[in-house]
Amino acid sequence: MTKKLLNLGFIDEFGNDLNQKHVVNFSYLMFCASCLFMVVMFFYRQMPSIAFFSFMGLVVGLVGLRYNYIGLFSRAQLLMPIVKIGQITILSLFYFGSASGFHWLFVNVIAYSFIVFRADQRFIKYWVVAGSVVLFLVCEFLNTKGLYLTSPDQSIVLTAVFLCVCFYFAVVINLVMSRLKAVNSHLRTLAERDELTGLSNRRKVLADAVNIFADSVINRESCVFSIVDLDHFKKINDTFGHEAGDLVLAQVAAMMASVIRPQDEIGRYGGEEFIVIMRNTNLKQAEAVMERLRCSVENMLIETELGIVIPVTISAGLASIAPNVSRYEEILAQADKSLYVAKRNGRNRISLQLNYQN
Repeated sequence: MTKKLLNLGFIDEFGNDLNQKHVVNFSYLMFCASCLFMVVMFFYRQMPSIAFFSFMGLVVGLVGLRYNYIGLFSRAQLLMPIVKIGQITILSLFYFGSASGFHWLFVNVIAYSFIVFRADQRFIKYWVVAGSVVLFLVCEFLNTKGLYLTSPDQSIVLTAVFLCVCFYFAVVINLVMSRLKAVNSHLRTLAERDELTGLSNRRKVLADAVNIFADSVINRESCVFSIVDLDHFKKINDTFGHEAGDLVLAQVAAMMASVIRPQDEIGRYGGEEFIVIMRNTNLKQAEAVMERLRCSVENMLIETELGIVIPVTISAGLASIAPNVSRYEEILAQADKSLYVAKRNGRNRISLQLNYQN
């Protein structure tokens, strides 16, 4: 529920200021909850003036929360420390007193300022921090007495302030860490994905090839590597343009990804070449998979924005692990030789390595 509240109204998962918005959102939620609690508490203690003051704080907090939800982030960002500083100062000096430790909530305001305000807002940040520090010192050294608060009451307030500060820091740190993890995961995905086709890029698919090869050797399982190449792709670019070529690459990649088995890996090797890695598969089984893939591509209808239909076929070379192979590059080299044979024999076909083994 808390996660849904913090993300409400935020669409861009990786926007630059998303973490700041979350902190602003959480700060308003905590502020509104504390104001609501104080309205009930002061009304119960028959102190209508302070209850009304807390109610006005609740109204302002809800306004700021709405600003954040509807996209007026700058207003919400600035309103929070202003209303929070006003509330802490007035209640510390005129109701709770110094002994309650209520003014320690300025620590939350300072933490908020360093997280929420960006580098280009350093002027506002430093003024908020400086104002919070000065007002904290005023509340600390004036040694004011709490109105109608007994010693047990002040102890309760002090405990509540301590828990509030700890909870605020715990949630904010969690938000920042979650944000960093999400961004790192997103960057990892960007680093491993080919932008045009959405498949694994060369670095990622070769890293997968190393791991799958090693697992196959250790477990003594068969494994087949295939290099797939679009036939006459240069002619497609020259005839229909590079945008059409990109369209062909993207649609063929999507088709191949949908046809291969869930346990297989596919990635863009470079240009119009792709790699398909088939775990625990012999050459005959791999040939059936690749033949199905070849037929699916041949039957595609790729149409440009101008209504031009581009015919596309592929050729593929297959090679499997042999007892004398010690490196995955050797299998790729053999698959590349098989691909050359397929192209030499007329394209739009599958070719197996010369030492065919079931």
